[in-house]
Amino acid sequence: MSRFKVNERDISPAKVKREDGWREMSIKLLLCEQTVGCRSGMLYKAVHKFGAAHEKHIHHKADELVYVISGKGHRWQADEEWDVEPGDAYFIPRGTIHAALGTDPKDPLTVVGVYVGAGSMEETGYEFIDHVRWTHPAQES
Repeated sequence: MSRFKVNERDISPAKVKREDGWREMSIKLLLCEQTVGCRSGMLYKAVHKFGAAHEKHIHHKADELVYVISGKGHRWQADEEWDVEPGDAYFIPRGTIHAALGTDPKDPLTVVGVYVGAGSMEETGYEFIDHVRWTHPAQES
């Protein structure tokens, strides 16, 4: 066993709460201060099943880099909105309101990301802002 390596199967999902903006999603903090002693960044994997969301929130003290592994989703960031799919990558500067939602009923949105400049969720300066409002395109007709 190495003090520098972890395997996802050995990491429990973080205990996140709906009232703090984590709606029916799971996140594993893979490399962070708690798991390997890293204080300058944090690698995570998040899964958003259909309708699950990381509601509108902000990180006051950390930038965020995200890469979509599988599934489809919808993003809100600052004054923009867009759909995401496998292969997409995006940058979230600290202090920017953002949110994500899983939109594929058959394939959950799965992303890996890095919080730059923080080794724990508390150190990112996380603040829940508001709930997302979204209608599936099939429901609009």
